[in-house]
Amino acid sequence: MIDKKSFVFLSKFFAFFGFFQWLLFVVDTSWLQVFLAELEAGFLGLARNGNILFINGNAYAITPSCTGLVSAIVLGAIVFSLKKPGMKQKTGIFSIGVIVLFLVNIARVYIVLVAGKYFGIQAADLVHVASWFFMSGIIIWAWYHFTKKITGIESFDGFL
Repeated sequence: MIDKKSFVFLSKFFAFFGFFQWLLFVVDTSWLQVFLAELEAGFLGLARNGNILFINGNAYAITPSCTGLVSAIVLGAIVFSLKKPGMKQKTGIFSIGVIVLFLVNIARVYIVLVAGKYFGIQAADLVHVASWFFMSGIIIWAWYHFTKKITGIESFDGFL
């Protein structure tokens, strides 16, 4: 049976995540998608049209989900769904986390495109999915590790 604190956390988490995931698809992020495509095309010497990259006759679209914003949404939903730490610390953790996530995401997209360039579209698809799950695990680990250090709270129950 789930206790009340966990239920409250999970309710807040899914409400935050759901709202911001919905927002991701209604807010225009094309500027970020084009920026990321332009950056990656420059790194790899690829042809590009807007947010579409061309590799070996295949088109790779940089979508809102490819921007790192989904990872930031996961992080934000975790951070802001908990009672502790305080809002100032939560805001700092989230802000630094978003910057790090964006930079790591640039590398993740690069690796996906390299897989597509050298090993084909199926390899890129596999690396895309695997790297997203790996990155999600890293988000949760990093949040927990660094938040424990910042707050001195030793267990997850202390954040509820």
